[in-house]
Amino acid sequence: MKPLQRCCGIVLAAILSIVAITFDAAAEEDPQLDMKADKTGTNPINFTFDARIYNEYQWLNTDGDGNQNITTFEFRAPLLDGKLQFRVKARYLDISADLDDDGTDDLDDSGFGDTDIRFLIVPYMNMEKKFAIATGLEAFLDTAEEDSLGSGATSLGPQVFAVFFKPFGGLFDLISPAYQHKFSIEEDDGRSDIHQGLIDIYFLKMSSDKQRWVLLNPTGVLDYENNTEFLNIDVEVGTMIDKYFGTKGHSIYLRPGFQIGADRPVDGSLECGYKIIW
Repeated sequence: MKPLQRCCGIVLAAILSIVAITFDAAAEEDPQLDMKADKTGTNPINFTFDARIYNEYQWLNTDGDGNQNITTFEFRAPLLDGKLQFRVKARYLDISADLDDDGTDDLDDSGFGDTDIRFLIVPYMNMEKKFAIATGLEAFLDTAEEDSLGSGATSLGPQVFAVFFKPFGGLFDLISPAYQHKFSIEEDDGRSDIHQGLIDIYFLKMSSDKQRWVLLNPTGVLDYENNTEFLNIDVEVGTMIDKYFGTKGHSIYLRPGFQIGADRPVDGSLECGYKIIW
């Protein structure tokens, strides 16, 4: 896993630089009170009603020119008195790619892509120790209108992650390492099986007034089926916008990203999004 090891120092330096330049530490705050007041949608185990729409533009790693635009609608809702979270994502994609650099687009499609749903629970939370564990099951549904717009498979992705609140004396608001194992249970004719592992870690730092945030999210993707791997790194900067419009729970963010490794499908990306939390 050499690409991951090489980037470890870069990721750590980026975290420390962002925190040192942008925000003040807030070690004395109560994580449970923070969760109740939080309307940023950045805490993965804060189960709220949540609607998001975001657009991601990707520069594809192809021999010729290639790009993909993905517009996603996401909705989350707490169930069973807040003990369970439901999430659904629906996507519309537009892809254009010259795969062999002959000046002709081999892919030029647009339409609805795959849909996924997830159920998440928090079986353990101890605010005195500032620690929680969450686990869930995600289902990836083969709903794409064109082969190029989806995986061509129906897959399941069980996942587990830990959440550490105010680690390192409040240097971060939370750190959340996670692992998801994704495998297909049905594939279209001619499409390959899906068998992947996703190693994810999430660093979040908020401003003292809880109105702005920066997060760093490196994800290692291990494709066991094809024996390939790459690293994706996203950096998100967001802000609440309620004070400008007199609303509650509205925010916007910008999320640039890049991928490292010879097997990467994407060179870089830029995502912008809008969230409503209630």
